[in-house]
Formats: sequence, structure tokens, C-alpha cells
Amino acid sequence: MMPKRKIQPEIITNDIISIPEIQKKNLSGIPVYLINAGDQDIVKVDFIFNVGKTDCDNPLIPETVSSLIDKGTKKLTSGEISENLDFYGAYFETESGKHFTVITLYTLNKYFEQTFKIVNDFLFNAIFPEKETDIFLKNRFQTFLINRQKPDIISSEVFAQSLFGENHPYGRSVKKEDFNDINRENILEFYKSGYSSANLQIMFTGKITDKHVKLADKFLNEIKNGNTLKKEHDKFRLKQISARKKIIEMPGTVQSSLRIGKITVNKTHPDFFNLNIATVILGGYFGSRLMTNIREDKGYTYGIYASGISLPEAGYLVISAESGKNVYKKAIEEIYKELKKLRSEPVAHDELTRVKRWIFGSTVKVFDGPLSVSEAYKSLIFGNLSADYFHRYLNAVKNITPEMILETAQKYFDEDTLTEVVAGA
Repeated sequence: MMPKRKIQPEIITNDIISIPEIQKKNLSGIPVYLINAGDQDIVKVDFIFNVGKTDCDNPLIPETVSSLIDKGTKKLTSGEISENLDFYGAYFETESGKHFTVITLYTLNKYFEQTFKIVNDFLFNAIFPEKETDIFLKNRFQTFLINRQKPDIISSEVFAQSLFGENHPYGRSVKKEDFNDINRENILEFYKSGYSSANLQIMFTGKITDKHVKLADKFLNEIKNGNTLKKEHDKFRLKQISARKKIIEMPGTVQSSLRIGKITVNKTHPDFFNLNIATVILGGYFGSRLMTNIREDKGYTYGIYASGISLPEAGYLVISAESGKNVYKKAIEEIYKELKKLRSEPVAHDELTRVKRWIFGSTVKVFDGPLSVSEAYKSLIFGNLSADYFHRYLNAVKNITPEMILETAQKYFDEDTLTEVVAGA
């Protein structure tokens, strides 16, 4: 049957999108999530520790722990860990975030026992050898120095400091003096306080069998129970900080890096869905207003984006772009023009329809394959969100109107409330 190309396809709704359910268990006192899906004989295991960079006054320490956790145990050296995982065709990766640290193992089903045992060993019995620690910190310091010359790094750090304050957990970044305040002792202290079964959740994704679950339970039962890491929520309390404009001159650079935004709301707030949709219209996809105007029409940048960032204790809007030094002021002018237009004029029906299709299509992609599904469910854990989050979001997309977007833009896109940072001016 030939497709009818003159008839507009129907917009996909959340009634059509299939969102797989997740099975929950408890193994040796540890919350476990099972996503049994996929045709390939592989298993992905996410070890999710409720500990991150905001749990330490020196953000370099959590980063160092996650980077060096596989560098040796009492049983295996760093080389043996690497060689054994490679022999079984497995590999792992680490992600050190603000509130969570994730160690992810990818392994073949038939070697699940051997590889899970190795990872389980270095997760809970790491020794952080002096030599590997010194090498890592020397290399990390060189990277730090190089990053001081990159406008995009500087603008992002100064932007966070300007929004939240330099001493707020979300405004803090690695500083030169942090390298003088790190040693093997405080690395081990942080590791022992955070990397325990009391602060752990695990997600299994792929072709999971009862045998895999029983083997995991066996190894997890051998872990010594630690104490639950105490979270200091008071330190995340937001102070009233006025909108700021900061220009950081960086002689020798050829580009300027722009960051414009403000503190808004996170995914738990009732305004988040509408704000996120308005942000997509502004700069959230390739056909957005900022991209069409500032990249396609004016040629001031190769790319410009607007994002709504949701963190457990706050949310914020950020517009980011890199432009030539001679045109960054013009780019900023156009950004404010697009913000004003969203505050002043209802979005046209055709544009809103296009954005809805893009959001639905992007959400379908999120659930395309078991590994992608696991990333979506991890985002629920990170945001402390209910299982129906994606259904509620798609329902909001389906029902939003131009008037609702106009009202949202008037509430959150006032340029007088925006902080502006330019690095490399």
C-alpha cells in the first residue's frame, strides 16, 4: 500500500507510546530494579550510589574516588582488574554527578558471575594505591590548568556561581587550592562513608534470568553494611541573589562563550512541564527560535541552545552559545528579542504542532531499546519522581495551548531577572 503523502500524519500521543514497566525487588537489603528486555545476550548493571560532588566541601574528592575506584583491591591489582574484565568481554564506566555516582557494568550473560564478582570486589574493597592516586591528581591538575583557558568552561563555572553563590553546593567548582587539600586519607574517608550497601540501589537491564538475580544476591550478601550517608538539605537553601551581568576578558581566545539564565523550578514543580515546553520552543531543538534566528539567519554562532536543568534541590534555565568576539553583543540582543516575542505573542498553531511532534518523537526514542529505557528510569531515581512521570509529561504536551505558553513565558522569561555571563569578551 502506497503512503498518502498529501495527508498530514497524526500526532503521536502517550496512548500509543509504550513505556515498559520496571520490576522492583530487594536483594540483601538493597533496592533492585529489573528491566527484562532485549534480544541480545547482554546485561547492563547500574550501581547507583546516593553520594556525589555536593556531599563534600572539596568537589575534587568525589571525582577522584569514582575515577580511581578500580585501581586495585586487596585481591586484585589495577592491571588484573582490567585484564580480567577484558578477557570476559566486559567493560564498565563511571559517572560522578552532583548527588549520585553511577558505576555501570556491561557484560555477556554467560560471564555474568565472573564479571559481577570483579566489579563487586572493587566497589566495596578499593584501596586507592598511592602511585595511581598521585598520577591521577597530577594529570587532573594539568587538565584544570588547560581548562582555565577555555571560555566555555569558565562561562559555565561563573554562571553557576552567579546563580547560586560561590559557596552553594550547586555553585561550587574545583579550584586550584582544592588540589592542596586532597590526600589518600580524605579520599578513603569519603569512600568509606559513601560507598556502602546502605547508600546503594542497583538496576539490571537486558536478558535477565533468575540465575543472575540469585548470583547477585549471593555477592551482595557478602557486603558489610555501612551507615546511610546523612544529607544536609539546609545547605541547599537558596539565597536571594539579584540578576547579574559579568564579563570575563580572556586575551588570546577567538570566541566568546555566552550563558544567560535564572533559577526556575525542577521536575517536581507543577510549572515544570509548561516551562520545559516553552524552553524547547525557545532553543530546545534544531528548529527552535534561537537556532533559526541566531544561527541560520544571522550566522552569529554554530549552535545555540536553551535548556531547563532539573536538580533534586533546584532547577534553572540556561541559554548557551559560542560566538565570535565581534558579534557576541549582537547575539545577546537577538536572544532578548526572542524572549520578548515569546512573552508578547502567542505561539502559532503550526509551530506548536511541530514542537509537539518533536517532543513526542524524542520521547519515543528515549524508550527505544532496553539500554535507553534504563537511562530513562535512572532519571526518575535521580529526580525522586513517580513512575507515571513520562505519561504526565506527554499528557501536558498534548494539552498545552498557545495561551498557556504565553503565560509561562511572561512568568519565567522576564529579561530583568536573567543573569548574563560572557567569557572571552
